[in-house]
Amino acid sequence: MEIKKMTMEGNDFLGEETSHYVDRYERMLRSRGREFFEPEAIELIADHYISHDKLKKALEVVLFGLDMYPNHIGLWIKKAEVHIYAEKFEKALVELEKAELYEPFNPDILLLKGEVHVALNRMNEAELCFEKALQHGDDRNDLLFEIGFIYQDYDYFAQAAYWFEMLIQESKLDQAYYEAAGCYDIIGNYQKAADLLNELINRDPYNATAWYNLGLMQSKLNRPQEAIESFDLCLAIDEDYSIAHFNKANCLVELDKFEEALGVYAEVVKMEGGDSITFCNMGGCYERLGNNLAAREHYKKASKINPNLAEAWFGIGLSYDRENYPKEALQYFRRAVLLEPEHAEYLLVLAEIEYRLGDTREADILYQRLCDLDPGMMEAWLDRSYVAYQEKDLLLAIQYLNEALSYDGLCHQYYYRLCAYHYENGELQTALQCLTAALKLNPADVFLLFNFKPDLAQDPAIRYTIESFGDSSQI
Repeated sequence: MEIKKMTMEGNDFLGEETSHYVDRYERMLRSRGREFFEPEAIELIADHYISHDKLKKALEVVLFGLDMYPNHIGLWIKKAEVHIYAEKFEKALVELEKAELYEPFNPDILLLKGEVHVALNRMNEAELCFEKALQHGDDRNDLLFEIGFIYQDYDYFAQAAYWFEMLIQESKLDQAYYEAAGCYDIIGNYQKAADLLNELINRDPYNATAWYNLGLMQSKLNRPQEAIESFDLCLAIDEDYSIAHFNKANCLVELDKFEEALGVYAEVVKMEGGDSITFCNMGGCYERLGNNLAAREHYKKASKINPNLAEAWFGIGLSYDRENYPKEALQYFRRAVLLEPEHAEYLLVLAEIEYRLGDTREADILYQRLCDLDPGMMEAWLDRSYVAYQEKDLLLAIQYLNEALSYDGLCHQYYYRLCAYHYENGELQTALQCLTAALKLNPADVFLLFNFKPDLAQDPAIRYTIESFGDSSQI
């Protein structure tokens, strides 16, 4: 979800001031001298190192400061912060409890102490710290935000949403709505997120960002038409909201309105120049419309912008394969698999085309990878057994499907195929047993047997077995 971020004033000045102190401190280290720094300067230098993930240097500068100001509570707090970033929570707690003895009502200490308890999954202790901070802090709204952000940072999104909703009840701040909705989005409660955004829209009907985020939630709730209406309202307020165009086009694709989607994607390209994902999505639309040349053109544009986008290479391969150019398609499918070696669809298509081009050994290696990757993938087992069947190795084809049944013994497709294999291998009784098992699981799909081997419909034993289940209409 797109979230509006709160801004802080005076960042430019603080940045210059911090850079000055950092330069002074590092010159001092290089000269191996010793200079005087105010405690506040030490804290700014430590913050600089923390922001650059140089925690060892941050701790060193805090210890340098404590050597000059051993009783400065602000430096004890900063030392605790460094320990928190380094995930040394018990050490942080020691510093905070020492500071708390001197300033028991300091909300900064209480917030950090609560954060440590959250990190250690001590939720009751954390709540006590946060409630105490709220009792003694000056700006309740800021504190509620901070508490919510702490829970977010440690992936406790339901708890974070609770505090953001408390802020909504007390202040009705837009940012609180976005943060709470964002938490519900992450935990998959899209309806609750949508309800909050609707509440915000009722207060502020011309809030383009709220309409946009509502459209995202409606899309995730599988309501593409409602989502399109929300994106349209967002764009009516702010026609330059390009990401709303993009997501509207995605919803049109879900509704199979490919030509209309292409027009909206074209608007995105006009506004932003086009990126790999947009061109790839446009390729998909042209593909669904049967325009292979245009599909390939857009997939190639996507691959040129982002050579690591496997979907684009796969799309190019599909466009060639649909035109019966499997040799040309092969290199693109291989590139897609190279980029995403565990993508099941890419592996399956590559295995099929390797077999069609005569490389049975490579096809079997790919099917083996697929079956190892996802032993429950029916298509991989069926295709692998079919390759063995086509190579006149019925026993191997049967072996593969028996292995598949060890992972999914309720797959009726396996039994129908095994019926055909055993029948062709001269094992009528075993074939009938497999047919019976398949019919018990799903009699309506008996056509799968005859699609694979039509002449079985003439066998009296096969006919009798099917009729015993009360359906002879598909024989």
